[in-house]
Amino acid sequence: MAEENVLQQELDKLDVAGLKRIAQLWNIPKIGKDKKTIIKNILQSMQDEFYLKGVLEKLSATQVTIYTSILKSKSNILTLGEISRKISMPPVNTEMELGVLKRYFLVYQRKNRERLTNNLDKYYYYPESGSHVLLETNEKGQKFRLSFPKILQDRKITPEWKKILGNRAGSGGQFNADAANRASENENLDKIFAALNETEREVVLECFLQGGVLEINRAREIISSKRGKWEDVTRHLNDLGLLLDEYYIDEKFIRALVLPQELFQYLQDYPLLQSQRRRQKRQEKKAINDLDFYLNIKKMISYISRKGLNLAKSGKIKQVDLKETENRLLRPDISLFIEKSQIYQIELLLPVMRLLDIVRVKQDDVVLRNNYEEILSMPDFELLDLVFKEMAGARNRRVRYEDVFEPMYVPFFMRSILDECVGIIQKREKVMYFVIMATLIREKLVKAKNFRIKNFQQQLAEMRRELTSALFYLQLLGFVTVEYPDRWVELSELGMYYLKARPLDRTDEQGGVIINPDLSLIAIPEKVSIQGISTLKCFAELKTFDNVYTFQITRESFQEGLLLKYKPDELVSILKATSRGELSQNLTFSIEDWSRTLPLVTITDECVVLQTQDSNHMELLLGQIAGKKIVLQKISPTTIIIDQDKIYETIAYAEKLNLIVKLIR
Repeated sequence: MAEENVLQQELDKLDVAGLKRIAQLWNIPKIGKDKKTIIKNILQSMQDEFYLKGVLEKLSATQVTIYTSILKSKSNILTLGEISRKISMPPVNTEMELGVLKRYFLVYQRKNRERLTNNLDKYYYYPESGSHVLLETNEKGQKFRLSFPKILQDRKITPEWKKILGNRAGSGGQFNADAANRASENENLDKIFAALNETEREVVLECFLQGGVLEINRAREIISSKRGKWEDVTRHLNDLGLLLDEYYIDEKFIRALVLPQELFQYLQDYPLLQSQRRRQKRQEKKAINDLDFYLNIKKMISYISRKGLNLAKSGKIKQVDLKETENRLLRPDISLFIEKSQIYQIELLLPVMRLLDIVRVKQDDVVLRNNYEEILSMPDFELLDLVFKEMAGARNRRVRYEDVFEPMYVPFFMRSILDECVGIIQKREKVMYFVIMATLIREKLVKAKNFRIKNFQQQLAEMRRELTSALFYLQLLGFVTVEYPDRWVELSELGMYYLKARPLDRTDEQGGVIINPDLSLIAIPEKVSIQGISTLKCFAELKTFDNVYTFQITRESFQEGLLLKYKPDELVSILKATSRGELSQNLTFSIEDWSRTLPLVTITDECVVLQTQDSNHMELLLGQIAGKKIVLQKISPTTIIIDQDKIYETIAYAEKLNLIVKLIR
């Protein structure tokens, strides 16, 4: 029997139902109706690399070892015994694995009729399919570094490329070197990407987002969700050379769509956007957070001090506090990642305040502790520096806090990742957020020496989580400016100042603030310094922001500024520097009046009272503990309030003076 006729003869033995089952295994969509036509279409499809890849990717690691061993053998033949030894499995189990390969019509068997044992049964591969199988590996990642012009050379010119390149498309219907180089020019790439339909654009975009590699199953999911035809989309993108349908051996046959290097670089500079229909739902705006987050820390201290913060029995923040704090606090823009935009500010503030060690949980309450007054009095830029350093070192923390103090929704950033994001933004000056993510995914994952596709999804999820954290906090902390709806990112003035040590550009200019008789203010951001805007936000209620700020000064808002430890002179200084005229008497009188008396009532929880019977004894004790941050307040000549954490230290000083201690608890 001639070897090249074996497949034809094996197929001839099957009825139409059996042939249809083979076509289904090979995912052949159109096979015809009569037996002769079906066999002809199956034979053609088995020699088509596209369908062959579809079968190879289904094989297990053991089946791949068996099949490739037969393909590599010098005589193109292996006996059952030889195969069994190669895979270290008993002949019975080996036959089961070979049965799968036979069912796919990748190999066929010739039984040994001379002996009782079947170990000498011979197995051959069908040359119709086997001769097209590439036994390539990807040890050096060469499959992910394919060159676009080299790929195009000697390929057939598609109608799309023919239309774009015109008479210089090459001769004989194939790309030559000159035509391939012309196709790589930005002008022509613009046209070919513009010619793609929505489904094809989505597949290319997803491949770019994954660093230029898209697993075949993920591509199927995207195409299926768009109700597209899997075969048509994949073949078309592969024929155009935009996404290459590649496969290689890594235990199994790994199949993936790969974006050529030149196209990845092109999409970094000219990113593909989502469909116009989806983008129109969001309005254009430019968001800068400046010092809002740091001011919110102070406002949160004031809120806990004035209102208290009682937790639910589950240890979570009550809904009423979530909503009330959201109304009282400033609202920095956190919509860079839409799924994170619904996080309440208090959920972002409490973990940072715990890092600063100014809050703790006491029974069912979140209470202030330690040097929170120092945080209130701290200048904004000093607080910025402290907060950033604490967040940058948070990953090294070994102690786990209560859930309410853990950054559950957005983990604190990894400093090295944040620095790399900043580097890309600075290099490109203005870049879309997903280009930053795609670039680092490619550099740190896809190009890594130990990259394996089987670990890719897990590593990709972890890397995206780290990148999301870095970019989220860059926006929250005011270091980047975001332009919507496409979310272009650039370093803000504050980011350049703190991260790159560039002096602040904005200064207070006359005409920067317009003061109305009803004490409402209009502030133009370009003409008021960052510190100036922050001071206005302290003493005035922010009403709206649409290219300009609208504020309203009220007694309550002004007193809030005093509680935040800002001085009235700071507000007056900003208003004088930015207003074209003199400050009105109404405004001046209101500021003076509201500054005189602050109707403050102080309630101290769990005070430690220290009393002596003789004022002389108190003077002796005060002489020992003065300057040691033990005394909080002196009530009378014989009574003081001390820090509850300093009880034992105070006892030691008292005993040194031979005073008799009576501890009441």
